[in-house]
Amino acid sequence: MDTAQQILDLIEPFVKEGKILPRTFDQINDNIDDFVFLRNFDNLVACAGLKDCKEGNMGEIYALAVSKNVQNQGFSAKLLDEIMQKARIANFSKIFALSKHNAQWFLNQGFVKMQISELPKKRQALFNHQRNSSIFFKDV
Repeated sequence: MDTAQQILDLIEPFVKEGKILPRTFDQINDNIDDFVFLRNFDNLVACAGLKDCKEGNMGEIYALAVSKNVQNQGFSAKLLDEIMQKARIANFSKIFALSKHNAQWFLNQGFVKMQISELPKKRQALFNHQRNSSIFFKDV
């Protein structure tokens, strides 16, 4: 199965719960190089995208998901390690994530809750105030 389709299948339950924004196959496939992912016995069990904001030397984490079948087994920490490694290679100084859920996980991983005004200007313009996500930053 195509990796983009596997990512879509992995995030689908979280999209239905309103925890992850919906994305199309083409959106995932066109940005497949953004993604880091983990496999367990050849099954895709965790993924996250890291896109270059092209402003402020920052990257945004998106579509972070760990399969419900493997939660609480250390995959989220491994996934964050992969994201941080990708961020270092891209020479980002900071990464950030917007989330309505799992605030404690981000804080436990060394992220700091920040304000909309600290996002890159282009990202501020796209911020969905109705969704009212929290913003978490981490130095790379």
